[in-house]
Amino acid sequence: MTSIVAVIGNAEPDPTRDNVAEQVGVAIAKGGWGLVCGGLGGVMEAASRGAHSVTNGTGPPIIAILPGVDKAAANPYADITIPTGLGYARNLLVVLAADAVVAVGGHSGTLSEIAHAWQAGKPVCAFTGTPGWGAQLAGEALDQKRADRIFEIRTIKELENWLKKTLAT
Repeated sequence: MTSIVAVIGNAEPDPTRDNVAEQVGVAIAKGGWGLVCGGLGGVMEAASRGAHSVTNGTGPPIIAILPGVDKAAANPYADITIPTGLGYARNLLVVLAADAVVAVGGHSGTLSEIAHAWQAGKPVCAFTGTPGWGAQLAGEALDQKRADRIFEIRTIKELENWLKKTLAT
């Protein structure tokens, strides 16, 4: 079965952060993994665009789990669009659908996704060079219920290595 990687982060566009997210999407697709995200703009769209640039709709799926009910709200790079009508509660679905979670920046929605992933026992990594909750929590344990920490990522190469190791088990 194909492993799925969640990419979480800001919905608002930012050229620097979105460049990182696009490279994340490329790395995920080149690794042969599917991508799941909240399906909207910003980090979600950039990661989806990066993955789509590799797969062009023929590789592992790019899945958009939307907060609303309108499929048309999804970014144009999603292969599978799932409207939920759940608002922010869809954040739980995004991380539960994944085998690993990558945080790029992020505000309160990303914080909730990190917490849900942590509680569900999902491996989580976060980029340190993209301001937001991901960077603030990189290298930290959210509580003592797990022996690991949110893995700190500085480069795309580090991400590729972490994903290979994490998804090989």
